Amino acid sequence: MTDTPLISIVLPTYNRVRFVGEAIESALAQTWTNLEVLVVDDGSRDSTPRVLADYASRDGRVRAFRQANQGVSAARNFALSQARGEWIAFLDSDDIWHPWKLSLQLRVASRFPEVGMLWTNMDAIRPDKTPHQANYLKRMYSAYQHLPGETPFPELRPLSSYCPEVVGEWKDADVGVGDIYSTMFRGNLVHTPTVLVKQEWARQVGPFDTGMLRGGEDFKYHLATCRLGPVAFIDVPSILYRVGIGDHITNRENSLHFARSFLRTLHEELHQHRSRLALSSSQIRAALADAHDWLADELLENGQSVESAIHALRAMGTRRTPGRSWRTLLKSLLPRRLVDLLRRAKKPQPPASREGTAERPAVSQPTS
Repeated sequence: MTDTPLISIVLPTYNRVRFVGEAIESALAQTWTNLEVLVVDDGSRDSTPRVLADYASRDGRVRAFRQANQGVSAARNFALSQARGEWIAFLDSDDIWHPWKLSLQLRVASRFPEVGMLWTNMDAIRPDKTPHQANYLKRMYSAYQHLPGETPFPELRPLSSYCPEVVGEWKDADVGVGDIYSTMFRGNLVHTPTVLVKQEWARQVGPFDTGMLRGGEDFKYHLATCRLGPVAFIDVPSILYRVGIGDHITNRENSLHFARSFLRTLHEELHQHRSRLALSSSQIRAALADAHDWLADELLENGQSVESAIHALRAMGTRRTPGRSWRTLLKSLLPRRLVDLLRRAKKPQPPASREGTAERPAVSQPTS
């Protein structure tokens, strides 16, 4: 790595004229100034093209592109094909980076040359930027809640041990470094707009899966990234993540697509990279069973009782015990009206915890 590597920022956008300027400004305001901002307008129908052209004319680090609407993965893939930096960072057009995000990640990366990807925590804000939830990463991705100490790393050290110049509230923040591929197989831990990844790793991983239009492409990408070697997590909220504007990760309507994509990704990984997984056969069966359970639940929620029953049965067969699958199976056999009555009779689940279903499964257990 050079002393002042170029960072390419991948920023897809679609009809986010209300927020995209703020996202771009947060990238340009980074204390790490050797960067390029690759903004790809995915066929917006609002005034986004005019706004992007204005930014590109005022700052040569902004490179604006436009394509027919193809989805966030296609937009990211195009930006990746244009990236010239040694490092790649991802930013969504309704989120905001703190000015020190990239500098902090590069500072930690300089201590660990073997690390090819770093991600961080995040805070959630409402559309008007008022606070919503601190430490939101571990709330949104429920896999954290089933890990010892809510971390995939066997050892954590304070940030100040790697960055002595860090003072104030973040000096004792945890930093974890290591191989987490097998842990990631059981549930996503990485949020894309917090990520900084080496260009060489991004090339090895390849493009985002454009076939996963409604969710799940991020998990597939980050699982592949973690397969390549050691990664690092800095438990500091380096971004402000907007919720409540229909983003597709916290949108409940997309949970079925996330569940389908999750199960598909697990099967693909097992088929192509089983030898890389440090998991026993029983652990793999448990992960697959949980994935079938999740999909069965979402299918039932969407009124697809027959397919729900099929996946509940597959979960039972994979796990080799009934587990909790029998409940879903029973509900799938009941009349839909009765299932709805039973659901309404239950105590409503708090919205914040429902948002955490994005990459839900794990034996323990997300765009602009």
